[in-house]
Amino acid sequence: MKVYISVDMEGATGICSAEQCRKDSPMFTEARQLLLSDVNAAVDGAFAGGAVEVIVADMHNGSFNLPHMDVDSRAKVIYGTPHYGPRLPFLDESVDVMFLIAYHAKAGTLHGTLEHTMSSQDWYKLEVNGTEIGEIGVEAALAGSVGVPVVMVTGDDKLCNEAKTLLGNIEAVEVKKGVGRQRALCLSIGDTKKMIFEGAKKAMLLKDKVKPFKFASPVEVALTLKSTAYADGISPLNNPNVKRIDGCTVVSSYTSFPDWVGGM
Repeated sequence: MKVYISVDMEGATGICSAEQCRKDSPMFTEARQLLLSDVNAAVDGAFAGGAVEVIVADMHNGSFNLPHMDVDSRAKVIYGTPHYGPRLPFLDESVDVMFLIAYHAKAGTLHGTLEHTMSSQDWYKLEVNGTEIGEIGVEAALAGSVGVPVVMVTGDDKLCNEAKTLLGNIEAVEVKKGVGRQRALCLSIGDTKKMIFEGAKKAMLLKDKVKPFKFASPVEVALTLKSTAYADGISPLNNPNVKRIDGCTVVSSYTSFPDWVGGM
């Protein structure tokens, strides 16, 4: 089986501050080791569950968050930017299942640790065909467009609840409980390493039990920004399909969901 692992950072074991996720912060060195532990546990569990190939995509911020020399040597790793054209390279029909590691809850989630959707600065709410989604929804719908199910996520309790509500009975490994945007009750790295390994191993059995998540085409995308100033910056001149429906919300239509992602 072939496994594709998309990796964020805010949902990793022990991470609950924005400072930990910035390369120019003294806290980043330890944080990337915390992330590495989660990722290697997922890779190890995937192989223990029958994987013959694992691709890891380092997707947080400008990428290069995982120290390459320490990543499980059995995995292939995608580094670099931009995160479009395509957003998730090599995610195609040859992939059997997808894991989303160290993800966070969607913007506005009560007590979600480092909650946001795509951009902490300006995005507030994203709806596709009337369904509100966060970043796990974006990744899952891209996977679903090529018939690949997301069978595992890791993050805080709010992210796990969001994933199960959206994607069904998947493996959701809770590495911390969100207390506030930058506050969480964190489990030890020893405990979460075991939990993620076991979760990944079990998730490999879900290939034919979890349906790929997908949006029917065409898609209508409604994006609510955090201020009218940000909405002003999305000009209908750049996309004739864009309509401004109120001060902070713009709506646009695309042939398919991947078409919207490619034009973000």
